[in-house]
Amino acid sequence: MTGPMSATELSVVIAAHDAAAVIERCLTALENQRDGVTTEVVLADSSTDGTPTLVAGRFPWVRLLHFDEPLTVPELRGRAIRATRGMVIAVLDPFSVAASDWVRQVVRAHNRLPYPVIGGAVDLDAAESRSLRAWAIYLNEYGLFVPPVAAGPASIVPGNNVSYKRSVLFDGEAVRYPVFWKTFVNWNLEQAGSVLWLEPDIRVGLNKPIPFGDFLRTRYHHGRCFAAMRVKTAQPAMRIWRATSTLVLPVLMLVRWTRGFWPKRRHRWRFVLTLPAQLALFTVWAWGELCGYLRGGGHSCNQLFY
Repeated sequence: MTGPMSATELSVVIAAHDAAAVIERCLTALENQRDGVTTEVVLADSSTDGTPTLVAGRFPWVRLLHFDEPLTVPELRGRAIRATRGMVIAVLDPFSVAASDWVRQVVRAHNRLPYPVIGGAVDLDAAESRSLRAWAIYLNEYGLFVPPVAAGPASIVPGNNVSYKRSVLFDGEAVRYPVFWKTFVNWNLEQAGSVLWLEPDIRVGLNKPIPFGDFLRTRYHHGRCFAAMRVKTAQPAMRIWRATSTLVLPVLMLVRWTRGFWPKRRHRWRFVLTLPAQLALFTVWAWGELCGYLRGGGHSCNQLFY
């Protein structure tokens, strides 16, 4: 699956931290698409649960970058991107199960469209057998990308199913974002005039069997780290204004998610049944933002392992 950079059409980047329970399903979905497109998969890993041994033994075609220190997802993604050779760089995570035509659709979209950032749809893998807990996590994180999604410009794209033209991530041979924060990378590109694009035929399923409490805690850390980075150079007045805005943030997020999800006319009863859990998750995120705006990131940016 590898070769000179000029011959590599697609690099798939995956950041893994203790992903042994899900990585085999993720990589098997890609393994079945190895023909037809010159592709490489670069897995940056800081696991202690046997993930690298599993990958090396079961998937020898994967470029495995193992780090002993517990690196966060943005740090791992940055190191994986730096090692890529593809003209298109796609970002998945270990919980992503690519559709059977995912590789072809990613390359096709980038060949057809001028946009440097192209995201896709996210369904729930094995949806009918999933618990309401799994549905709550899925809808909270990817409710805006539940199929069907409309092709066109977007204000946000999913972090577990997004791809970039190489030219916007590199200056020559130098990587532009050694630590890859999807939201801030995309904001930078938008400020430079780029358009974020959603393409409905690029599809992944979410296979994220994690405890609800772990996800709840991670929402706080994400919110706090995001806020701290957002106001890193801001004046105190801006920090206070943004902190004040978090008081209404849970309701605003729930309204936005509902408006984005309800017209799809799918899984509505699951959406309604999970509303209390979703509101709790949005509230915890908002509390994290409040702390980030007023007190900085603390240790939260070092806790983002998925």
